[in-house]
Amino acid sequence: MRRSSRILLIIIAVCLVTGGTAFGVLIYTTWGEIDYENIYFYNPSSPSAIEQININSDIGSVFITYNKTPTEYYAQVDLNIHIEGILVKDSSLSDFFHPIIWENDTSPVTSFTLDAKATTWFIFGVNQQIQINLTLRTDVIYDLNILTSTGAIVMNIPDNIILNNTILEASTGSILLNASRNTTFQGNVGLSTTTGTISFYAKQANFTQDISAYTSTGDMGFNFTKCVIGGQLTGIVSTGYIGFRSYNTKYTGTYTWKLQSSTGSIGVTIHQYNEIEANITGSILTSTGSVNIYYKDYLATVGAKFTCTTSTGSNNYIPLGSGGFTESGVNPKTIQSNDYNDAINKYTFSVAASTGSITVQAESLEN
Repeated sequence: MRRSSRILLIIIAVCLVTGGTAFGVLIYTTWGEIDYENIYFYNPSSPSAIEQININSDIGSVFITYNKTPTEYYAQVDLNIHIEGILVKDSSLSDFFHPIIWENDTSPVTSFTLDAKATTWFIFGVNQQIQINLTLRTDVIYDLNILTSTGAIVMNIPDNIILNNTILEASTGSILLNASRNTTFQGNVGLSTTTGTISFYAKQANFTQDISAYTSTGDMGFNFTKCVIGGQLTGIVSTGYIGFRSYNTKYTGTYTWKLQSSTGSIGVTIHQYNEIEANITGSILTSTGSVNIYYKDYLATVGAKFTCTTSTGSNNYIPLGSGGFTESGVNPKTIQSNDYNDAINKYTFSVAASTGSITVQAESLEN
């Protein structure tokens, strides 16, 4: 039997016999803290056109930012660990974590790994605060693969940055990706979490490949402003709300949207004041929940059609302003802009709700 397991059994037996007094003494005599800080640098002797960086952490939040002043390092990882609780006194970092791995020379992929040990005394509520700060250079193109089992991932991208693949995954924790003006994603963008929210904000960003987001339990939000999209777009939630907002988005080809929630409502907002330069088709689906769509375009060259089907619920069209849409049928109900057939580029969506209603508020101006 492991030493920590034997200690735990002895403690439980003593507490059962003596009651709370022994537990109070235990807290007083074994309460302790561990603080650990370290900085890891990556400065390759032969830089690659695309630098690959992986972070894999069992526990802890990961914050990704870019340098604000010139630096010689291609990447910098700042690790901060704070542990406190019962039985922590006289313990060391090695009682909680395997040796930290920082591969930055012998492998084509720069990797940071923080692997936690299965520690028996976690039953007493040991508090662990782990933060991993990854700082990147603005003049380097990266291929990022960030994984944390328990903890959030936050990535803030400044103006005029080029990235290759950007993969952010959290098992239990939220994900926030914020891309500023003229960010270019040359590879796929993938966001996924088992339990936690996903928030993605992009302003005047360029996407050349696919965008995908998945969460089992948690809400999901997309907010794209004046972006250029060159790939498929997928957002899937098992239990949670999906919110999608698109303002003057352009597309480089004929692509497909897929927004899907098993249990949860979906809200979609589209404002189109300029050409979309492609035809977009897609599906907006929920099993249990409602679908609410708010659509406006201001060009005769842009049209939209929503084919709505419900099992239990109603299909509703609410005109905005001067309207410009015609509805036909009941279930399915087609809600189509008057300029749809003659439009150069079109949004064409199938919308379905098994248990819940569908509401389309829409206006299409023929200027």
